[in-house]
Amino acid sequence: MAAVVALVIGLWGVGVPSFWRDESVSALAASRPIGELWDLLGHMDRVHALYYLMLRPVAWISTSELALRLPSVLATAAAAYGIAALGRHLASARAGLLAGLVFAALPMVTRYAQEVRSYAIVTALAVLATWLLVTRRHHAGYAAVIVLLGWCHVYGLLLVVAHAFVAPDRRRFGQALLIAGAGLAPLAVLAAGQRGVQLGWLRSPTWAALPAFAQEVMGSRWGIVPLLGLALFGARGALGRVAGPWALLIPLSMLISLVYPIYSPRYVLFALPGVALLAGAGLDRLRPRPLAWAGLALLAALTVPKHLSLRTPDSRPDDLRSMAAALLERQRPGDAVLYVDATYKWFAGVYAEPYRKLIELQPGDIGEHERVWVVSGGRKHQNSAFVETDRAYLALQKSYEARYYKDFGYSWFALYVQK
Repeated sequence: MAAVVALVIGLWGVGVPSFWRDESVSALAASRPIGELWDLLGHMDRVHALYYLMLRPVAWISTSELALRLPSVLATAAAAYGIAALGRHLASARAGLLAGLVFAALPMVTRYAQEVRSYAIVTALAVLATWLLVTRRHHAGYAAVIVLLGWCHVYGLLLVVAHAFVAPDRRRFGQALLIAGAGLAPLAVLAAGQRGVQLGWLRSPTWAALPAFAQEVMGSRWGIVPLLGLALFGARGALGRVAGPWALLIPLSMLISLVYPIYSPRYVLFALPGVALLAGAGLDRLRPRPLAWAGLALLAALTVPKHLSLRTPDSRPDDLRSMAAALLERQRPGDAVLYVDATYKWFAGVYAEPYRKLIELQPGDIGEHERVWVVSGGRKHQNSAFVETDRAYLALQKSYEARYYKDFGYSWFALYVQK
């Protein structure tokens, strides 16, 4: 039942929000010729190479929002099923069902179920790895899943820290890690070469990271209070011993980031099953028993506003679809386009029609066209966005004047016309 609920919630409005910049890279990496994919990986995203390759068969069928987000929706449903199975094994069938439903109801889970990135798949693999380690003690299978998890997103390997506290057989667990290490060694080499590109944008978290994370998980700062209360109430027995260290990976990630910034809320999505298991066990302990379902209904009700807001066209950091539509409406034959950075060509190109009709410029080409569209990103349109193309910016300032700006989240375009 938990998997079905997660599937329904994941499919609800899945095609409404526009792709945003991270998704656009995934979509284009999955649909472009393999040579262009290798060229991209030479500059960025080597750590996501496996995910891009996994996505390519889907892209051969369709590159729509529904098609490309469907693997994440299915992975979220699989994670909900696995959480219910883990809860049943560690506590009771009722605790497992409640945990799976709590997981499915969390807005943060839905957010990344509807995302063309690997976070939902990593979460499903984390659940599977925990299941194999704790319930089946299948260490060869566990090692294989850990390798897949790392290749899908290296941050997910933090899960091994939690597993070190719950492994039933420490010797075989150590052997499994040695096997997994051999499979992950090439990833370590690739990741080291692009550390600055992949993580250079991260900063050490401040106290503001705590309410921000609560906002992501439940949709409000205070909505997380009952969730954490239930999790503390359920943190006992075999389930508590397994799920507790799993959930604590979230604050551990924040603490590590005070010294070596690696934390981003979406990176710790794979630890939310631990929180859901604890909350499900907490609901199961409520008496009289009907209070469990009342508590679940209360949690779900608290998330409704966030679920609704996530299913609007501009709910992602960039509204690239509306940006493309606005550009198509305003462009004229002979117009040129200047991408402030090469990456913006990837970000914008997921909705490619209006950009195909424009003449792409290099900084030295400015002055040959009456109208130039500048495509960039950042927090609103700021001149600082032109730092990497000073020649282009100076040429624009000298010979052109800005006639029109339009923001679409963190991405924007501007029309420059010859004076």
